[in-house]
Amino acid sequence: DNATYFAKVQGPLSQGNGIDRDIFVFTDNSRFPSLLIENGWVEKLNKDLIPNIENLIPAQQSPPFDPNREYSLPWQSGMTGIAWNPKVTNGEVTSIEQLLTDPSLKGKVTMLSEMADSVGLAMQQNGDDPTEVTDDTFTAAVAMIQKAVDNGQIRRFTGNDYAEQLTSGSIAAAVAWSGDIVQLQIDNPDLQFVIPEAGGMIWTDNMLIPLGGSIATASTFMNFVYDPVNQAPIEAYVNYIPPVTGTKEELAKIDPELANNPLIIPDDATLEQVSGFDSTALNNEDYIKQWQQVLGA
Repeated sequence: DNATYFAKVQGPLSQGNGIDRDIFVFTDNSRFPSLLIENGWVEKLNKDLIPNIENLIPAQQSPPFDPNREYSLPWQSGMTGIAWNPKVTNGEVTSIEQLLTDPSLKGKVTMLSEMADSVGLAMQQNGDDPTEVTDDTFTAAVAMIQKAVDNGQIRRFTGNDYAEQLTSGSIAAAVAWSGDIVQLQIDNPDLQFVIPEAGGMIWTDNMLIPLGGSIATASTFMNFVYDPVNQAPIEAYVNYIPPVTGTKEELAKIDPELANNPLIIPDDATLEQVSGFDSTALNNEDYIKQWQQVLGA
């Protein structure tokens, strides 16, 4: 997850040293993209080498942490919802309330360690808006999750390492990322994914150039993947949501079924079911502390 990787690179970057990488990726529903930019730990893009930046979809052109896209470009987006293995569950798992309270799932549930994903879903279950977090709505969501931890409903919190356990059946259901499940369904078509009844979350992974990285190399690569002809085979492999206009048309030439999958190319009805997470709340030290306590960190 974002926090684990940030912990690995924070030391050298804070000392002004490179990390032997030209690109790394952080998610906008974490506090790390803004932290990296504010601390001067990333290099500016060379937009002269990225003429295909004109293909960036309008919805991604001005994020709060980098309003002019001087330092970042989206890699992929995705949605957070619930996945389950029907060979282990007694039926569908379609709500966070069910995930956190159904006795048949006790001890066989995982949630994501990313605050925005898990807390955001809990807030929606409570009827609250994760795009405008308040102390009360945050505390209520955390309390719901903490109760499920205390009574043994939640086995543990994960990054994307839930995938193997879900496939094997050692867990029954998980808060999961859309693209992971689309990939897993290739070999395990029984696995299911749903946006919870109360709503799901949406997020974007962003490419940045770490301090000391090759700006020319990174910018040239970004330009390559922002050509929809090149983006389409990437989509056919990773199964997340592309940030590049024209990708659906190119993907249809490779795999029409994928091009029409709303988890990869969301339609309006799908997008109406998901929300982002309040960017200000991501940097609230009190919220971060509360969430770390839930994680047992």
